[in-house]
Amino acid sequence: MLPLKIASSGGKWWPEELDKGVAGRVHGSSVDYTMFTMPNRGSVLRSLCLFPLIVSQKAKVRRNNGQKSPTKPKAAQLDRISILPDEIICHILSFLPTTEAVTTSVLSTRWRSLWTLVLTLDFDDNWPCFFNTTFASIFGSILAQHKAKCIKRLCLYNYSKPFSLDLIGSLVSTAVAQNLEEMDLICNYYFEVTLPNTLFTCKTISVLKLSLGLTINLNNISSIHLPSLKVLHLDVLYLVDDESIMRLFSGCPVLEELCYEEVKSNNSTSFKICVPSLKKLHLKCHDKRVQVVTPSLEYLQVQETKVHDSLVGNLPNLLQAHADIYFDQHEKEYVFNFFNAIRQTKFLGLSTYTIEALTDASFGFPEFHNLVHLQLCLSTIDSCSLIQLLLARCPKLEILDIDKVYEESERKWTQPTAPVPSCISSHLTAFKFREYGGSKYELELTKYILKNAKVLKTVTVKMAKWLEPNKTSHAMTKLDSLLSSSKYCRLANYQILCQDFP
Repeated sequence: MLPLKIASSGGKWWPEELDKGVAGRVHGSSVDYTMFTMPNRGSVLRSLCLFPLIVSQKAKVRRNNGQKSPTKPKAAQLDRISILPDEIICHILSFLPTTEAVTTSVLSTRWRSLWTLVLTLDFDDNWPCFFNTTFASIFGSILAQHKAKCIKRLCLYNYSKPFSLDLIGSLVSTAVAQNLEEMDLICNYYFEVTLPNTLFTCKTISVLKLSLGLTINLNNISSIHLPSLKVLHLDVLYLVDDESIMRLFSGCPVLEELCYEEVKSNNSTSFKICVPSLKKLHLKCHDKRVQVVTPSLEYLQVQETKVHDSLVGNLPNLLQAHADIYFDQHEKEYVFNFFNAIRQTKFLGLSTYTIEALTDASFGFPEFHNLVHLQLCLSTIDSCSLIQLLLARCPKLEILDIDKVYEESERKWTQPTAPVPSCISSHLTAFKFREYGGSKYELELTKYILKNAKVLKTVTVKMAKWLEPNKTSHAMTKLDSLLSSSKYCRLANYQILCQDFP
């Protein structure tokens, strides 16, 4: 039997991990199955605690102010969760790490083998080993007892103890043979992994995530064809050569989501992320050789990435773009090309660093004909010239969202002398300000918006977390006075919050 970590209370034994509290809804003799629709680990653990614990008669007397409670019929003491179908219980257990799912086997004979029917295998190396056992032996024992006909999800998290490469290969091969649908491999050790050939011709896998320190060698993979793969995450990987990654992309005909972070290789030649079906891309790359050719892209997040002359091609279907870029001063032309490629977006978010770099570069923007939502992360309120320039290029803007990053050396906001952008006066309907610190210059910026936004309907202000309580109260009072008595526009709704908003 596998070693289990258990705790005792009142003469009843159950896994320590399950001793978390009570949650869920039970009505009479029926169970409200909606309690199982929230797939997070906390709610699952709490749901499992619906088991009625054995309570001593003395404790029952204390609960009823010294009076003995009437004896309940045996039907009322039923273990309601255990009467659920196996499929429902296994679905609940699938949101737990496998090692915690195994511990439920000690609850009763009803639960002894339920964990073996769960369709997910979720391992990390934090499960304690006892006596002469090793993680590999526990790993093997769980695999040997697993009876499910298929494996929908396989997760391997290796943080402190290096997995055996043979062990990884064996587990992946076993999962692929059982119609694997999702795989997540995270490794905190830098070693080279040759994944099984069968993984790269798996017809059922739809999600593949590889990250943290792995060196992937695809040279020995004769064929790559993943006809169902829609989500691919490559995070902090080292590839033997660029040809491997291009072969991988070309073997994913229906790929829709790609996360490409800090992927490196031996070669120095340029290569393209060319995936015609791609809809969502998260890119974090300092490599000038990477070119993105994804004409169907709808969502783009570029993080800590240096812009070069051909980073991104034209994206006519783009709906949402987040830019966190950097560049040298002599590369302003490349930056214009980047923004020109994403000009069709309806949402644009600019990071603090990006705004600072663009402000210092006195940069010009293309026109964003479709942009309706602009989000700016400001470290100061000193970027008024850039804001003015950008707003002038967004004729249909409806929502302006400012997220101010705290900085002690607050610089001055000066009222713009240029004409008010038409989007402010004619289209802006919503103004949001996060991390409002109550400074004179922040108040002046808010006044500017209120004065010139003729069709503004809603204003939402979130007070800064770092602000002292008395200063928060003072700033909220001044804001409330300004917003409630605005003589420039008629607000349908305004909010001043101490909590964050979406």
